Formats: sequence, C-alpha cells, structure tokens
Amino acid sequence: MREKLFQYLGHLLEQNLPFLALKMAGSSLVKVIAQNDQKWYKSAPDKVAYAVFSKFQGYENQVYIAGEKILSFNYEVSTSQPKINQSIIPEDGKEAYLELFEKAMLRLQNQQLSKVVLSRKQEFVLNDSDLDIFERLLDTYPMANGYFFFHPQVGKWMGATPELLLNVQSDGLNVAQSKMDDLPVTVSTMSLAGTAVDDGSLNHIWGDKELEEQQLVTDFIISQFKESAAIDIKQSVVETVKAGHLLHLRTIIKARSTTSEIKTLLNALHPTPAVCGLPRDESMGFIVKNENYDRSYYTGYLGIIEGAQHHYFVNLRCMQLLEKTAVIYVGGGVTAKSEATLEYQETRAKLQTMHRLL
Repeated sequence: MREKLFQYLGHLLEQNLPFLALKMAGSSLVKVIAQNDQKWYKSAPDKVAYAVFSKFQGYENQVYIAGEKILSFNYEVSTSQPKINQSIIPEDGKEAYLELFEKAMLRLQNQQLSKVVLSRKQEFVLNDSDLDIFERLLDTYPMANGYFFFHPQVGKWMGATPELLLNVQSDGLNVAQSKMDDLPVTVSTMSLAGTAVDDGSLNHIWGDKELEEQQLVTDFIISQFKESAAIDIKQSVVETVKAGHLLHLRTIIKARSTTSEIKTLLNALHPTPAVCGLPRDESMGFIVKNENYDRSYYTGYLGIIEGAQHHYFVNLRCMQLLEKTAVIYVGGGVTAKSEATLEYQETRAKLQTMHRLL
C-alpha cells in the first residue's frame, strides 16, 4: 500500500488538486482528503467531510479542502534505516534571534509578559522530491502526526507535529452533520511544553523554567475549557514524552462538551501559550511587531473533520516546500528564567527534526 499512496499523491500533485495527507501518531493508516478541483474554500464546506489548514493568526486565509475524495492507505513503516541528512546546519539568524530575545526579556522582567514564544526560520536547498521527503518523514517519525498539505493557490507544507490541539469524539455515534447541533462529545487536548535533547532516558531532570512553562500552558487550557462551558474536566499527571530526538513535558486534559461548542473551544484554545505566550493578546502583539517575518501557517493548525469526529493538530516541526528550497520554522517558549544561548541552541535542535529529512 505504500506504493499506492505515493502514486496517488503524485497524481494529485500532477493534476494540481488540493489535498491533506495525514498519518496520526502511532497509526498504520494515512488518510488523504482531496478535492476534484482547485477551488479555495475559505470557510468549512457544508455537509461534507473536510480538511483545514489554518495560519498562526487564524482569521487570516484559512484553507478548507472539501472531502470529495477520501482514501485511507495502510502504511507499514520501513524496517530499513531512512536516509538522514548529516550535514551541519549553518549558524544563520543567530544575531537576529538574540536581539529578539533581549527585547522579549525586557517585557518578561517588567512582568508585562509571563511567557512569549519566539520563532525564526531558515532556508535550505532541496535535493530530493517532495514525495521522497514525505516518505522519509513517515518512516523517521512514526510516533508523530505526519502530514503533507498542498493547495495550488497556497503551496506545499509538510511536518511531523507532536502536539494535539483538539480531539473530538462522539462516543461512536454516526449522525449526518446537519443533525449534530447538540450531540454530547468528549474533547481532549494536551499541554506540551519544555524541550530537552533526548539523553536516552525518560528520567530526564527538568529545570524550574521548563516546569513553570508547562504549568502555564496547562492552567491556560483548563481556564479556556471552563470559559467555553466544558464540564467534567480532568487532567493526567505530567509525563516526559519523546518526539523524535527531543523530549517534552506533557499533560493530557479531557472534558465533556457538545458539538455546538466545538468552534468556540477551538477558538478559545488557538493559539495556545505553547506557540504564542501569556497573556495571549500581549504576546501576540509582541510577536507580530518584533519577529520581523510572517509565520504564515507555522504554529497554526491542521485537521480532518468527519461528522462529529474532529482531529486538530498544532503545526509544529514543519517546513514550507518551495521549488528548489525548503523553509524550516522553529521556536521555543521564553520566560524570565530563560537563558539566551540555551534558547538559541533549542531552536538549533528543533531545526534538526526537518533538516535531517532533506
């Protein structure tokens, strides 16, 4: 089925037809949502399954792909070692990042912000085809949410994100979308923050900065759930999880809601403090004013919606594929306890996630 998947994606690319291919973490299926034409839907198509691809500033140029073709392909991860790019990443953008860090630290130390996520991008030459890179991504990161998005009016993006934004399950009910206004659903998300390079053990000792950063995200999510009328909110213990060659702190948060509240919940959660900061509006303002580039769809979200089943993921560990180059986007949370050199090195470690696939 691997060959059929890539043949099908190749056909869609040749025909310039929009699609989202998604393999959820740990799954053996790649689901492809595709259109029969090149129309750009800027709102959710009515009464059909669809995919969504949203910018960091979510009200801007969202892309919806009508599920006119929905296919699933079994995908067994290759047992052979994927080709890995071993070249050293050049030190591009260090000075600009450190200047941005100093601006943020002034706001943090003055307590105008409690956390802000700083990001940057770096461009690399492409040596292989898009489909070769996607195959390498799926084989290298089977426990991430691997995706390939294409729309002829928007371009191509690819990623292996570890972060769930919102999952909605309707307890097995299968009801036409037009009749789903008040179905009870279970909603879940994760608080994912703090980053360390994998040292070979899940017994990593986390510092105060990472623990505080993760707690800020957890508290925000729970407060947003409450404000969005979710009930029976429960959270797991904090655990260390592996994402590629990196470690993160994670808390799973679940609640009860209804299908009529899903859009409210989604808007309440995005962007989370894990990609923006706190307070959210002030952090967003700082990012837009000071990062000096457009994040575009990086730190936005992507998802597949089929009836009352919704799966949304934060667009992290991703790259934009251009004709001859790939633009890789990376970032990290900064608090008053952060150190500039360590934060910059964290962005270097995150660059490796996509760079090693090129």
